[in-house]
Amino acid sequence: MKRRDFLKSSMLTVAGLTGPGFLARSAEAAIGKGKILVVIQLSGGNDGLNTLIPYSNGAYYAARPTIAIEKKNVLTLSSDVGLHPSLKPLMKFWDDGKLGLIQGVGYPNPNRSHFESMAIWHTADPSAREHDGWIGRIAEKYGDPFCATNFGGTTPLALRGADMILPSISSIDSFQLKIAPEAKGALDVMLGSNLSGRAETIRNATKQMFSNIDSVQKGVSKYKPGAAYPDENLAESLRDIARLIAADVGPRVFYTSQGGYDTHAGQPEDQAALLETLSASITAFMADLEKQGRADDVMIVGFSEFGRRLAENASAGTDHGKASMMFTIGNSVKGGLYGAQPDLEKLNDGDPVMTTDFRQVYATALDGWLNVSSRDILGAAFKNIPFIR
Repeated sequence: MKRRDFLKSSMLTVAGLTGPGFLARSAEAAIGKGKILVVIQLSGGNDGLNTLIPYSNGAYYAARPTIAIEKKNVLTLSSDVGLHPSLKPLMKFWDDGKLGLIQGVGYPNPNRSHFESMAIWHTADPSAREHDGWIGRIAEKYGDPFCATNFGGTTPLALRGADMILPSISSIDSFQLKIAPEAKGALDVMLGSNLSGRAETIRNATKQMFSNIDSVQKGVSKYKPGAAYPDENLAESLRDIARLIAADVGPRVFYTSQGGYDTHAGQPEDQAALLETLSASITAFMADLEKQGRADDVMIVGFSEFGRRLAENASAGTDHGKASMMFTIGNSVKGGLYGAQPDLEKLNDGDPVMTTDFRQVYATALDGWLNVSSRDILGAAFKNIPFIR
């Protein structure tokens, strides 16, 4: 039996025994040890114009008389754009040349629906023909369902392949391997028996899983945080990711998210708090990785499903828009501004028009960081953006 067929049929569910995929990794990872990609999803549609601010543009201030970020508060990056003041902790990465900011990111024929737009980002397919995720396709390509893990409640579409669903866990501390009482006796008999064929394959996989559980527990137990993390969900997920990276037992791709960015009302206060949490969590995570000696191996990429409209609404907020921005952070990131800022005088139904296809960012991370063919994963060639050293 081929490994792919075995994984499709069993997915390491044996006599009622299940576990997160990273605990059952084969001894030989399909994607070799080395570079790690951490994807952070800003759920709800982050307002890119109040994150990467075109502070020299009069049209920005004219359209947002009450919610625009005052010029005096903008963290200046160039003569035209700057960061939201809540992102001040990230200025260290900018000053060190380790923060890349991609402007005007979107896709052709944009969709303002949360569900539809997020599906496009997850499948990397604006045509909506694909039904599996772009990270799931990496697992399919290498026949390795354990190459990526999501930290969150439900596995997102991005980590769902045609034949496999990649693992998702809420936290390392809350994870327990549970064996149904009625299955324990049968499991013990199976592990102690001499079997053949598929049954032997399952027995060996189960024994390997128990062995890897022990290795994970020993590795994670040695972890000592190298930074103080905020008491926030995103920070807790990033700390767990750091623990697995430090233990050297984790996947090559980690995925997590931060919700709350659908700022139809009261945006100034809400977005400021969200961005403060984001920047503090990332700063702690990167400091922790430095302490663990793994910072050179990690690159962060952050995105949101769409941006917001140029004009503010009557509730001190903004409504669903189109083009936004992305960011990438890491020791191997070539810091700077990439792509072109959207022309605020030439809108599409009130929205800034994209200047950079998000699949270019994915392609760069695949080709230049994970050493995976982006054409194979994305189904077409996309010009890389030179944000990797």
